[in-house]
Amino acid sequence: MTKNILIDKLPTKTWNFLKVNSAEIQWDSESAAKTEENIILKKDEKNEPVRLDNSGAEEYTEKVVNVTAEKAARGVIFEVCRGNAPMLSRVNIDLEEGAEVKLVMLLEPSESGLVRHEVRAECGVNSHIHIMTIMIGGGDIYSDDHVTLSGDGARLDADTAYLGKNSQTIDYNIVADHFGKKTESLITVNGALTDSAKKVFRGTIDFKKGSADSVGSENETVLMLGDDVVNKTVPLILCAEENVEGTHGATIGELDADTMFYFESRGIDRETAEKIMAYAAVERLIHMAEDGEFAAVAEKDMGIKTDTEELDRCRDTRRIFHFLCRIKRFISTTLQLHSDRNALLMLKKIFTPATMQTLSVEFMS
Repeated sequence: MTKNILIDKLPTKTWNFLKVNSAEIQWDSESAAKTEENIILKKDEKNEPVRLDNSGAEEYTEKVVNVTAEKAARGVIFEVCRGNAPMLSRVNIDLEEGAEVKLVMLLEPSESGLVRHEVRAECGVNSHIHIMTIMIGGGDIYSDDHVTLSGDGARLDADTAYLGKNSQTIDYNIVADHFGKKTESLITVNGALTDSAKKVFRGTIDFKKGSADSVGSENETVLMLGDDVVNKTVPLILCAEENVEGTHGATIGELDADTMFYFESRGIDRETAEKIMAYAAVERLIHMAEDGEFAAVAEKDMGIKTDTEELDRCRDTRRIFHFLCRIKRFISTTLQLHSDRNALLMLKKIFTPATMQTLSVEFMS
């Protein structure tokens, strides 16, 4: 029986009219096919990468994976969630003292599908969890991570990249609870929205009483590539301890005229430029995973061609872009030009594309 449920809840509510306190979806837990799996990562063994494939679902599914990382154990878990029907995947991770776990996820529902993903992690003394999430595909995605840094010196790194398109909804909620002393959390989110895609990001860093000398930071960069896209970014820092440091920031924008000028000067049209920039964050995270098998799957699904002449040209363009940004500032200051556009036009007159590329190689080396 399908019911309306609230998920991805903020730990403390903000203004109701913003409609960001939670997400509401329809879900049928009664008819869902349910499975559960237990995984143990051991200290003295070479733990091969664990690969979880939740592909091909044609009906409601709910899967729970329980992971125990023993004291000083190290392990990597790759998970792929894709299908044509609603699915829920929950990963529970218990990290004992000194354990290190990297969890890499590809969430990719089809247009008729929906992915709910939940991570619940408990981090012991000096343990480290790295959560990497890639959200693409055509269906709606709801991701909810809750990490408890209970042991002194525990650390969370969370890297997320997304590409929203058509009328897709991407809803990402992450909570880092700092209980132990000298704990750290670093949350980084990068993505792009196209067409009429909608995205909500809720990032909460909660310094509990007793978490002295802890540090938390969250940052998001959003590229808006459509007139009808909707973006909501909700950074939240809660503090019940005095001697802590929490920071948050967000950069939200679109391709500006100067950036397009650089692309066009290299013969790259706006459509291609937007594709390059939109894919950049996801491609970066794919390669951060440092796994050829996972990269091959993700890049194939996104249609990324890694060895084409076009991408080689794009890499040259990015290198030249950074060089010209720096020399443009010098020209603007020295010649007292009234705008960056004038400085860019001056650059184009001074340097041929071949000369700029040569200078860029020398300058950046």
